[in-house]
Amino acid sequence: MTVLFCDIVNSTGLAERLGPEQMHALLNRFFERALSEVHRYEGTINQFLGDGFMALFGAPVAHEDHALRAVLAAFGIQQAIGERAEVKAANGEALTLRVGLNTGPVVAGTIGDQLRTDYTAVGDTTNLAARLQQLAEPGTILVSDTTARLVTGDVEMDALGALQIKGKTDSIQGYRVTAIRPRRSSRHGFEHRNLSAFVGRDRELRTLHELLGLAEGGQGQLVGIVGEAGVGKSRLVHEFRRSLTERRATFQEVHCFSYDRAVPYLPLIDLLRDGAQITPRDSTDVAVTRVRRTLEELGLEADVHAPFLLRLLGIDEGTERLAALTPDRIKSGIFEALCQMTLMSSKKRPVVILAEDLHWIDATSEEFVQLLADAVPGAAMLLLMTYRPGYRPPRLEKSCATQLALRSLSTEDSRRIVSSAARDETMDDTVVDTILGKAEGNAFFLEELTRAVLEQKTAQAGSLTVPGTVQAVLAARIDRLDDDTKRVLQAAAVLGREFSPRLVEQMWDGAGSVSSCLKALQTLEFLYERTSPDNPTLVFQHALTQEVAFSTLLNEHRRILHGRAVSAIEHVFRDRLGPHLDSLARHALAADLPGRAVEYLHASGTALFAKGAVRDSLERLDQALEMVSRLEPTAETTRRSIDLRLDLHSPLFVIGDLSRVTKLHEEAEALARELGDHARLGRVLVRLANYSWAGAQYADARHRSTQALTIGLRTGDRVLEVMGRYLLGEVQHACGEYAAAIRSFRENVEGDNSEVAKQRLGFTASPYVVSCGYLAWCYALLGDFRSARAFGDRAVASADASNEPQARVYASLLYALMLDDTGDSAQGIEWCERARTQAEGQASAWIGGVYSVLGYLLVQTGRVAEGLGYQERALAHQERIGFRVYRPLFRRKLAEALLAAGQVDQAKHHAEAALEAATESGERGHEA
Repeated sequence: MTVLFCDIVNSTGLAERLGPEQMHALLNRFFERALSEVHRYEGTINQFLGDGFMALFGAPVAHEDHALRAVLAAFGIQQAIGERAEVKAANGEALTLRVGLNTGPVVAGTIGDQLRTDYTAVGDTTNLAARLQQLAEPGTILVSDTTARLVTGDVEMDALGALQIKGKTDSIQGYRVTAIRPRRSSRHGFEHRNLSAFVGRDRELRTLHELLGLAEGGQGQLVGIVGEAGVGKSRLVHEFRRSLTERRATFQEVHCFSYDRAVPYLPLIDLLRDGAQITPRDSTDVAVTRVRRTLEELGLEADVHAPFLLRLLGIDEGTERLAALTPDRIKSGIFEALCQMTLMSSKKRPVVILAEDLHWIDATSEEFVQLLADAVPGAAMLLLMTYRPGYRPPRLEKSCATQLALRSLSTEDSRRIVSSAARDETMDDTVVDTILGKAEGNAFFLEELTRAVLEQKTAQAGSLTVPGTVQAVLAARIDRLDDDTKRVLQAAAVLGREFSPRLVEQMWDGAGSVSSCLKALQTLEFLYERTSPDNPTLVFQHALTQEVAFSTLLNEHRRILHGRAVSAIEHVFRDRLGPHLDSLARHALAADLPGRAVEYLHASGTALFAKGAVRDSLERLDQALEMVSRLEPTAETTRRSIDLRLDLHSPLFVIGDLSRVTKLHEEAEALARELGDHARLGRVLVRLANYSWAGAQYADARHRSTQALTIGLRTGDRVLEVMGRYLLGEVQHACGEYAAAIRSFRENVEGDNSEVAKQRLGFTASPYVVSCGYLAWCYALLGDFRSARAFGDRAVASADASNEPQARVYASLLYALMLDDTGDSAQGIEWCERARTQAEGQASAWIGGVYSVLGYLLVQTGRVAEGLGYQERALAHQERIGFRVYRPLFRRKLAEALLAAGQVDQAKHHAEAALEAATESGERGHEA
């Protein structure tokens, strides 16, 4: 039980100032709020003490988490009193409270006589809670070490050291509650060195073998294993794997972790490393060789698939051709390569893939699991997925799918686990029964409770008390470690569930031996070693152990250890930081090291965009931009700030956030001019010209693109030359200067920089493809249909060769616009449909243009209602994303369509709006 005492500070003086009537009203309001919070957590206020009260948690209604409920109630009361105006005196004075809590055994029941009875709790636990309340500073919550141990994972506290309590010989450790942590889930992974008995899962194990038999015959199977944390999902899979012979199946695993769910691709990286036998310490050359060799051994084209897999591993060597591809295309290539590896492997021998703890999977990796699940039915493959209730794995509705729901173990099976975990130790039947009652058939709880009881027996000569929750069990076990071993465990917990012993050694500042402490922790089964010939890795036996060990650290100590983790990773993996960028960023943020946080967030963001993880890239780059503002203003900081804004273009433009990306680049322009950095200024001007063109601000777009072109010509920057001419050509076309636009575009297509123009250069499609498409449109507008067809064909051929979805959208749309101007509506519709199919489902800014032209051509061929529907969607899309370029053209086409439909008034309205917009923006061709 946990006892709570709460008291108003200086209530006597307050009553003297307020008078009895106001004081009475104030106390009523205070007790009303306090009662509400206590009852919210199912506690009982058993005594009102004039200007305070005593509350009980865990009696008369029993709760396993009574300590946490009590602290939450205390924190809620403090917040309610501090935030609510009604719990103040008429003169505006606010109440200040002291709260004390203690946990332990009490005698609870009714006391009194026939005239009055009270339900109360008496004993040393209650007395200590009252003393702690008296010692608490005004406005604080003070808890004993017993209570603190039970709530450590959920509450932030400052250790106050030894407190001398009146009436007690020995001092106690006191803790001040500072904050309530969000509730967190924990992963009960599984790999035991000393296994307890495997019981109660014979039926499920037989089912897995039967399904594998079907898979071996070419009827692939999906299996979902669902159950609460600790119920035995991983143990079942472990026993299934142990029962397979090396000759019968290839077994591959991917694991998802709670702290990595925001990081895309990590499970897929593990799958690739497993399949290609690559270790994290392998050099780039070794990794490249093994990827290509694995592909060739499986009968796959290494030149086609290896670049995507190397990009997944964060290796640049051999991935040069991916620079021209969009993020979505890179992601598709990664998925396709991994899927083909698995399918080809299954043709040699059956493949069992375990995807564990899918409830923590990141969105990108989940897409791949869905793709792999679609390929299962026709392959010799068994895809095992474990997850907790509440998560729905992909494709479980298929006829080849089976879900196994693991229930709690029976009392008999639970008793066998306790007996097995106890080894040769004898335990009292009442203790065993207590374990069974608390564990409720959960295999992990049974094992951990048994270990805790045995350790307490050894340490306290027969005092067998069982902690109330598994979290309390682990906290108590950690507290019983010697100081050095505990500190090593805490340092390891900062690194994560899996860690390299070399990192802990690098972080250590104590006198003891890290190696000896780690061996002791393995002996005590806190950790186990994952076998690896050249890169030993230690793993927390359970994720909950790592979480509890981390939560025992005070905030300042955590910050220090995170800083040491950054330095350790930089030192140990100094020759290959790529795979560790996210870890470095995470530790740098937690250590409050803004300089290194910016560096690693920036690097991680650009790497993720290259892999096709657009929104994850945006998240990292945004974090870096926020952090850079905290750095000391220097030239280097300014350059970093400009580069971050430039790199934010890619994810923001893809998702259509034109307003924000424009603002960021205007800021970058000012910074580049202030710094006098012409190279960066040129690239910023190119981007701003692009945004001004999209917003139909053609004078500004012309000015900026001309400036960028001038800088490129002056400095010999061929990329800037291509970019400047490309954007200048778009402005000239929009303003009806078709001959000038032709000169600009032909210089990119046929001039000295044509090969440079074939690269994407940060645009959604290469300037070469778009320049050819615009040339087709320009020549059609001038009546040179032969040249128009020739350049339109070149645009389409180049887009198809690039295999870029966005390039195909551009080429098809511009081809359709060319056909529209030549009067070939039927073929124009075909090309619009091709563009629409490719644009829908992609982050294409030009889907509005596709809808407009398609709708217009449909109306021209008599499909009036259908065509008008597309044109209305086009106008709505342009409004939504803020694009104003070519709006007069699209409105004019809508007006013609409405006129054909007999809606004269609406047609006139849009025709007038088109003319007004063309005149205002300077689109002379469309104005005419």
